Amino acid sequence: MGALDRMEPFSSVASSWQRDIDRMFRSLAESFGGGSLASRRTDWMPAADVLKHGDDVVIRIELPGIDPAKDLEITVEDDTLHMRGERQETEEEKREGFIRRETSYGAFERALPIPSGARTEDVKATYSDGILEVVVPGAAKRSTQRVPVEVGSEKKKK
Repeated sequence: MGALDRMEPFSSVASSWQRDIDRMFRSLAESFGGGSLASRRTDWMPAADVLKHGDDVVIRIELPGIDPAKDLEITVEDDTLHMRGERQETEEEKREGFIRRETSYGAFERALPIPSGARTEDVKATYSDGILEVVVPGAAKRSTQRVPVEVGSEKKKK
């Protein structure tokens, strides 16, 4: 007598459904620019330091590996400083018999509020050694005025 084979009538249907669902999610990811996980471009958010220097506000952002002339755009609109850019880094290792090359991409976009009354037409940006420095003149110059608080019982005494 031979061995008994277990019969699973729904296994072919289930595997067909699984393939269809996998294909659907792959095409959905590709339609949003994803592609495979290994080739997908990743967004990154560079850290920003915001400092007061006299009457100016100084913003420093670490942006290693970018060419500011072609990969960086800075605009000021409605009391907001907008910075957007993209970097491409390539690391290559050559040894006898092989070459390993890894390339990473990343886009970023930052929007930082600046105080109203700042002289936005005089904003200056410099880039050196991977550090972007943006100076917003007059942004820190604000007059502070103390506002007294009237308490209900004091108001009645007058």
